[in-house]
Amino acid sequence: MGAQLHVTKLVAAQRQLRAAIRMFFAGEDELAIHTVASAAYRIISDLKKKRGRDEVADYYLTTIFYVVRDYRRGTLPKWLTEDPGAMKWIQEMAEQLPITASMEFEDIRGSVSKETAREWWHKRNKASNFLKHAEYDAKAHISLQEIDNLNLMARALASYSDLVKDDFGAEGIILWIYFNIVTETKEQLPENYRKIANDLDEHNPDEQLRLCSSFIVKLNQRNAQSGSRGF
Repeated sequence: MGAQLHVTKLVAAQRQLRAAIRMFFAGEDELAIHTVASAAYRIISDLKKKRGRDEVADYYLTTIFYVVRDYRRGTLPKWLTEDPGAMKWIQEMAEQLPITASMEFEDIRGSVSKETAREWWHKRNKASNFLKHAEYDAKAHISLQEIDNLNLMARALASYSDLVKDDFGAEGIILWIYFNIVTETKEQLPENYRKIANDLDEHNPDEQLRLCSSFIVKLNQRNAQSGSRGF
């Protein structure tokens, strides 16, 4: 009998999220992608809770923290600086919060009420719960417009990075680059990734997905040959 193999919760979430990202760029079924990515995200958020961080509070804090810090640094993207309404809100947040240009996300904590957290998870889990069972809601249905796999995976990746730093792997790196293309925030990427983003941005959306899928395969092959490990 061979040795039994075991995986930790974190490794299980890593593998699920990596698989979901590959499926996304390969154009596989969006419901299957959502199921796998949601499972990974829930494990990651539970592990964060064990380490004293609340995922819902971090979700809201992330939105505020990075725009205020980039405002302090003078590195806000053009689409924000040219929006008077957005800049007014950012300036107001900067005046109220002790976020400096040199701060890191780990330096600050936020909190939300139990009701806010419950409502957030209820909305976030609507699609994944629909895809889990049919015991009490066999005739239920859901709009495919409610399935937003890119934002789900980006959020799961960001949450994972709160647990493990600088260990994104091929799937995580390519998703990060692609997300910044879609959200028009390429200038926030490190310089070596910005060139890849600029090259990808010259192609149409379908070709971008195909190229990202190809990049992941090639990067994983290179990592396997070099013995590199991790997410």
